[in-house]
Amino acid sequence: MLTTSERPRRSTALLAPLAIALTTSFGAGAAQAKDSISCVFPFWFGFAPVFVAQEEGYFESEDLTVTTAFDNDRANVLPAMASGSIECTMRTIGESMSRPRQADTTGTVIGTIDISVGADGVVASGDIQSVEDLVGKTMAGEINHPGTTLVQHALSEKGLSIKDVEIQLIATDDSAAVFEDPNVAAVATWEPMMGSIVKNSGRDGAHLLLTSADYEGLITDVILVRTDDYQANPEKYAKFLRGIYRAIDLYIEDPDKFIAISAPFFDTPPAEMKEALAGVKYTSFEESAAYLPSAAGDGKLKEVFDAFNGINLALDLQDAALDYQPYVDGSLLDGLFDGHTR
Repeated sequence: MLTTSERPRRSTALLAPLAIALTTSFGAGAAQAKDSISCVFPFWFGFAPVFVAQEEGYFESEDLTVTTAFDNDRANVLPAMASGSIECTMRTIGESMSRPRQADTTGTVIGTIDISVGADGVVASGDIQSVEDLVGKTMAGEINHPGTTLVQHALSEKGLSIKDVEIQLIATDDSAAVFEDPNVAAVATWEPMMGSIVKNSGRDGAHLLLTSADYEGLITDVILVRTDDYQANPEKYAKFLRGIYRAIDLYIEDPDKFIAISAPFFDTPPAEMKEALAGVKYTSFEESAAYLPSAAGDGKLKEVFDAFNGINLALDLQDAALDYQPYVDGSLLDGLFDGHTR
């Protein structure tokens, strides 16, 4: 069982078309660099280590060019990976497992990058004091939203299901307005809207029913790469991981410097980014190694993966359960920094 204790978070808008020219190049110049990776991911502060690794020269020191773009739509990203247009994406493990992914879809998880520890959740009206109180009531949200998956997981622990709740599908950006409807018992949302709804709602007793802090690790963002290219060029992806984890080391040592470097890439004031990151935990190299499989065992991510096989099937987001390995491969993390600068 997961230990009880998934921003401006990802915008629901499409921020860059994937027929994109990938717009931001990181590291050594494309003509000079030995290796290159194109990575497309949602607009989310959890992925800021990519930008910090570029600005601090971590990719350049690895003779690696990293090119990026923002795109939230997996219906764009997965075909681009399959065609070889890009090699990398990042998102929550639960989202990565959901349809249109099938057992033979390209993509291998090679590391974690961040864990939501309060940035995602569910705001409820005063009469909803437990997740069981949602049974027979209306909850508004996106079906694959971290808040919705938290509710399904919490209900499953009580022998219940999301099918016992009436789901009203909305865009998360509309959650504050939707919550003012007295017929809506709860909304799945994220920061900064989550805190704002609690503070500013006209409804008595508005409160946080569940957040990702209640199930730390369930909403974990992973680094997913194109399987055939990864198998042919593993060292290229080791370079990428070293850059990411060096950037996370900087955040741990000097978060203000990290935020000052990365905030402009999100066109966000550093103070706003700092506030949003209070609900996020970047995973260090050592933490990522503990999450992924190794000679020591399956790693912490196995429990999360198994949970999402159940969650996604209950939410009709998967056609069938997926196998943990070889979808998740921790082999690059074994000795990742041996002989390399950290």
